[in-house]
Amino acid sequence: MIILRFFMKKIGYLKGFRQDESIDFQKRELKKAGCSIIFKDIVSSSKEFRSGFVTLLDRLEMGDRVVVYNFAKLGSSLSQLVDHVVAIQDRGAHLYFVEESIETTMMMSFSDIFQVLKQGKVSIDQERTAPGRQGAKVRGLLGGRPEKITDRQTQEIK
Repeated sequence: MIILRFFMKKIGYLKGFRQDESIDFQKRELKKAGCSIIFKDIVSSSKEFRSGFVTLLDRLEMGDRVVVYNFAKLGSSLSQLVDHVVAIQDRGAHLYFVEESIETTMMMSFSDIFQVLKQGKVSIDQERTAPGRQGAKVRGLLGGRPEKITDRQTQEIK
């Protein structure tokens, strides 16, 4: 006998590097998207064990929808992102990325898939470099290329 599930669960997943305002923001966005259950991981590197993600996978049922704020929250590298997407889809569940407004139930062309992967890579890179940029800002270091000539040299030229 086949039993059809008409109502899928919306399960949220959020990830942060430390308990900060982005966790609260992600949680609000996932609740707005209709998530009744939210799993979270606080990690400081891509190699750390993600108990929240593993528990999420254990609880998934066919037809469920996993809601994530953006690509970078699901994987810390493009390889990890793809592995996690495959793990979710292997369980018969779907994914929805809030920031990108993309869900895996959508029919996509080959070029659309590459655009999605490109955006995922950009999101991951931005998230990975953000702590370093913030630390440099606190130390008073500004990014970018150094000036070719100093203010003193400019004055000497005049």
